[in-house]
Amino acid sequence: MTQHSLSGGATSYDKLIGAVLITFVLQLLQVGVYAVTRLQRHTHALTYFPSLFFLSVISGFSDRIYSGEGFSSLIWIIPIVLILWIVVVTVSRGMLVRQSPETGMFSRTMWINILIMAAMFLMVGIAGNGNAVAHYRMSVETSLLEQDNERALKTGRRSLETDSSLTMLRIYALARAGELGERLFSYPIKGTSKDIVPTFKGTSCLLYPNDSIYRFLGAIPRYNMDAMTYLEVLRNNGQGTEAVKDYILCGYLIDKDLDGFVSALLSYYGTPDSLSQNVCDSLPKHYREALTLYVHTRSNPAFVYHNSVVDMDFEDLQALEKQYPSFTERKIKVYDQYSGTYWWYYEYE
Repeated sequence: MTQHSLSGGATSYDKLIGAVLITFVLQLLQVGVYAVTRLQRHTHALTYFPSLFFLSVISGFSDRIYSGEGFSSLIWIIPIVLILWIVVVTVSRGMLVRQSPETGMFSRTMWINILIMAAMFLMVGIAGNGNAVAHYRMSVETSLLEQDNERALKTGRRSLETDSSLTMLRIYALARAGELGERLFSYPIKGTSKDIVPTFKGTSCLLYPNDSIYRFLGAIPRYNMDAMTYLEVLRNNGQGTEAVKDYILCGYLIDKDLDGFVSALLSYYGTPDSLSQNVCDSLPKHYREALTLYVHTRSNPAFVYHNSVVDMDFEDLQALEKQYPSFTERKIKVYDQYSGTYWWYYEYE
């Protein structure tokens, strides 16, 4: 991602070539450092410090990378650290003349070097960017670039950490798989309907082209507009693909706008009188859950839908909630049984 950001997207990173090249360059740097310092015996491991420090710098990218700034958060301390290292090396070289040579796998010299190396590798691990969502986003986008939709949907599947851009990417991947209305709320949701497509000042991709998502939906917008407005324009102009319908319906669900959802659903599938039970029962899981919730929370619903199985599940949910007056305890119990349903999202997220 750092390479992509610094090159303005002109170059891409190859995992194998990158790993070999980085290892070679860092090892070459160590050889050069040893040639200059001649650190031996107890302090030989210090010759690897510049290599491992620069490895920390290139792997410790800042979250500012989202805005196109691909610089490491460690970049400003490079001069300070290198000056301190030079001081340590100078002192260590003076100590070498007072050290008696020791050899062998279990010698004191060997264990001192092992401890120094372990400490430096710990530094690399700590310095690396630990933002899980950033890694999920890059992994998902890399999978999409490689046309591996299944791997994209598996990334971070069991994690509760997300952001609006990761949610947007998962919506796109689910729509490509034809499972948006079936599985959307099995993932944590962040953001509103305004964030379900890339926007100029909101959600966006890091590596994957925004235009690819627009083309999937039907057309690239000529100017900045609200996501739902953009989707409605595609729908009304007849430019939108089949996925636009699910995007609009799920947009209403994300906003918890059940009335808007039902109105849009009826505009797609027919009037309340013409919409058959079989058609409703064939709707994706989250649509059926939303319709059941709508019927149970409206005194005068515009459309009545009943399904014995879904109704029973919803009644079981209500019975479970009544058992726990404490919101915190109720939330935990409901999550154990109903996470991944629209009902959970509507009530607790």
